[in-house]
Amino acid sequence: MTADLRGYLSSLDPEREILTVDRPVSLGQELASVVKALEPAGAPGVLFTSATGSPWPVLMGTFGTRERIARALGTNPRRTLDHVAEVMAQDLPEPTVVTDASVQQTVSTGDEVDLDAMPFATHSRDDAGRYITAGVVLARDPGTGNINTGMYRMMITGKRSITVNAAPDHDLGRIFAAARESGQKVEIAIVIGHHPAYLVASQLKNPISMDAHHLTGGLLGESLRVVRGVSVDLPIPAEAEIVLEGVVDPGDLTPEGPFGEFSYHYGKAQAPECRITAVTHRAEPIFLDLHPTHSEHLCLWLFPGRESRLLETVRRAVPGAVDARIPFHGGSFSAFVSVAKRKEGDGKQAILAALAADHFLKHVIVVDPDIDVHDTEQVLWASHVRFQADRDLVTVAGAKGIRMDPSADQFTTPIGSDTLTAKIGIDATRPLTGFPDRADLPHTGFESLDPRSYLSEEAGIEIDRILQTRRKFDE
Repeated sequence: MTADLRGYLSSLDPEREILTVDRPVSLGQELASVVKALEPAGAPGVLFTSATGSPWPVLMGTFGTRERIARALGTNPRRTLDHVAEVMAQDLPEPTVVTDASVQQTVSTGDEVDLDAMPFATHSRDDAGRYITAGVVLARDPGTGNINTGMYRMMITGKRSITVNAAPDHDLGRIFAAARESGQKVEIAIVIGHHPAYLVASQLKNPISMDAHHLTGGLLGESLRVVRGVSVDLPIPAEAEIVLEGVVDPGDLTPEGPFGEFSYHYGKAQAPECRITAVTHRAEPIFLDLHPTHSEHLCLWLFPGRESRLLETVRRAVPGAVDARIPFHGGSFSAFVSVAKRKEGDGKQAILAALAADHFLKHVIVVDPDIDVHDTEQVLWASHVRFQADRDLVTVAGAKGIRMDPSADQFTTPIGSDTLTAKIGIDATRPLTGFPDRADLPHTGFESLDPRSYLSEEAGIEIDRILQTRRKFDE
């Protein structure tokens, strides 16, 4: 399978995982509404072949499930966090530099650039304008020379201009801050459409000492092919669909937003302006878009990136940490962690480590390994049956919050905006001794029983359908 977006799409089930819409659909609200309406049916990717006003097919919903992302990385959802940790610990392959790249089959520079002719669109009702939502921004870290990648909201402000909203505590935000202090500008490239491994690598928040293109190659299992940009001195992924090249002036701030975000509320900010210097793409590209208030936004951001970082940090504090999950339905503000306790305080220690590891988190539930953190019903059962509020509840007042939390205390300080929130942890682990056993465990020898083997083929298919519907899209 080719290590690009098209190779990945060819691996998906056309009746369940990637659906095709041939009827005319208008950009923006109608297209986004179709994808959102299909979300409960397994969050499939949707390819619109006749998007009105678009010169190219538009693809959205691509990253809606953990299972699809895991499969793209050559693993499964239950192994992905450990798989990523193993890849990051390996010697990573350097990119292969080429001179002939499909992403540069069509090139526009200078006054030829016209972002209005591209299918950027609004997504939520009250968005301030058209946004780039699926673009991976790549820039060079001035200290190490390594390539850094990340995904940020970018509003179209003109035919050749956009904003790039990188928070100060993100790597790109730090690159912008350093350039602002020295009065310099920053070259960037925005990759729209590539293999899922390229987008996943951008969300792992790897150390700045690790080149993101090397990491992408590790996730792909082969060297990433790159070509030099036509107007910027940056390595461009050769098999990308579309790339915007540009220069950011970190000192030129412009209001952007509101924009519908991962918390399903709107956000707005001041962001640097970027002047687009070139647009390159395949002869007939697929335009990759991402629905911001949809499981694909949460899935791509949380899995495996934030979840793997969370598990790694908790394991350093509690070696018995087994698994972690940030459920989509919690707006990214909650986490479930399983721990094989060695000491009585391990449950609470895991709570404190999780809250310290990820300032987005407001609620953490810690359970024993017999509870599957991927099954919300099991986690809730443990939080009711194995929890006593007077001894197992951890509360933290006045902790660091985020602007995207509409319930947090928002205020302004002399150095900018700030947010405070309250956080809780539920230690739903059993005491090491004296707690009664579960009565619903499978009988010895029947732990892996497959009930479909007892049924007709038709009944087995129906059972599969029911289970898929019950599980929906949040693995």
